[in-house]
Amino acid sequence: MSYPQFTFELRMTFDQASKLVRQTKAKVMEWLPAHGIDEFVEGVMEGLDIDNEYTGPSQRDFYQELGGDLLPVSVYKYSRELLEDLRVQLLKDFSEGVDFEIHSMETREWLEGWKESFRPIETNRFYIYPPWDDKNIPTDKIPLVVEPGMAFGTGQHATTQVVLRRLESLVAAGAPIQNWRCMDVGTGTGILALGAHKLGFKSVAASDIDPDAVTAARGNAEMNKINLALWQGSCPLRGVGEVREFQPPFEVVLANILFVVLSKIIPDLAKITQKGGLLILSGVLVEDGDEMINLAGAEGMRIVDRGELDGWACLTFTKL
Repeated sequence: MSYPQFTFELRMTFDQASKLVRQTKAKVMEWLPAHGIDEFVEGVMEGLDIDNEYTGPSQRDFYQELGGDLLPVSVYKYSRELLEDLRVQLLKDFSEGVDFEIHSMETREWLEGWKESFRPIETNRFYIYPPWDDKNIPTDKIPLVVEPGMAFGTGQHATTQVVLRRLESLVAAGAPIQNWRCMDVGTGTGILALGAHKLGFKSVAASDIDPDAVTAARGNAEMNKINLALWQGSCPLRGVGEVREFQPPFEVVLANILFVVLSKIIPDLAKITQKGGLLILSGVLVEDGDEMINLAGAEGMRIVDRGELDGWACLTFTKL
């Protein structure tokens, strides 16, 4: 699986002398997903990546030790041009209190950073593993090899697992998925679309507005020997050319995207869902579930199943 030689980072550091530094950082982190940047990293400092949910086996809180909520925020892309455009947009709204710098690195350095944290995981039916750890694959599981590339999504996050579980439950309940078409909006690395394909849906298509995600999803499809229909875009309201896999409506629509984005595109998601079909959403915190249900209800969608995992909801609707 080949990737561009260089990876670029837009790093946002915050003026710690400012009395409004925390408010400024919070506004930047709200601005990013509201403008379609739903994948960013908090805590890159002097070459060290910090996951603020990980404190290690000891009781030390490394996130706080290294600066806590004053840590920088970074966006990674293969395209420097995209980050230059993003920096211009950010400067229009944040002219003070934030410094924006673009750095470059060898892509192999980025990929190497995943090897220590990406371990195989299992669901009821799937065994999801990285290409560098292909030993001891269970014979009673569906193998799914995933490399993150620049797009996030390895199957380890609860939002991905909870949707995979929901798809598995449809199969277990005897749903005629072999007659159903599935559309995965905001596919990321393509893991949900690839999982749906391996479960046996009649056809599966996937889209993402991020070109890096499309690159990662295409590479993962190749590694899994799947010919996945991919499109750089959002909801295929009018289809995508003559590609039949993208012609709405669909019996099943998946969208594992942050709530701030889902709340904006829910009308389009409802439109591409077939009457009587299913819309499966995640990326929604449990406490935001009721609000998402109300937004979907206004578009003619009725909640039929509500699951959760580690504080994240999986909401399944049917179109009335």
